[in-house]
Amino acid sequence: MNDMNEMDQSVSFEEGKICPLPIEGHGGGLSFSPTGDMLLVASLPHPSESQIKAFSGKWRAKLITESEFPSIPIFAVDSEDWLLETPCNPAQQEKESPGFIEALYSKEDHSMVAVLVDSETKIIQKILHVPLEEMFIERLVMSWNPYKTAGDKYTTTFTAESFITKINEIFKMKSSQELWRTSW
Repeated sequence: MNDMNEMDQSVSFEEGKICPLPIEGHGGGLSFSPTGDMLLVASLPHPSESQIKAFSGKWRAKLITESEFPSIPIFAVDSEDWLLETPCNPAQQEKESPGFIEALYSKEDHSMVAVLVDSETKIIQKILHVPLEEMFIERLVMSWNPYKTAGDKYTTTFTAESFITKINEIFKMKSSQELWRTSW
């Protein structure tokens, strides 16, 4: 009986309620469940009506690629005026949600739950199911697969510190717009 309760630790999101997950800083945070569900939490101070409306618009997804480094998902929200980069360390994800990448790949419906949160009040402003192209998921899985286990002489992994250092280097070199234009 206890095993069942431990497994059923789902988090629920509801518009107008406080976000049940801790949010650090602003921007977008991407996470995955062991069953391959994608969750993006976008956090910004006091989203305007136009931002909330844009959040419900058409989303597009690309991958920022750097050699020897996992791809970084980047999303254009409604237009290319609002870009959300979502750096995520696959090695860390694998520790938190083992097998997520295989589960993500095997899903028939490729979508992501996107949650817009006011970073000042922590109140959820909008929840949206965003359909994603199968090609985007395939490329993400291929890019992340080498990083999913502990590092040895055959695979490369990044510690939390080395991941953050590399992310900072990437974002110092190019603006969000440049990264979006050069991504695939």
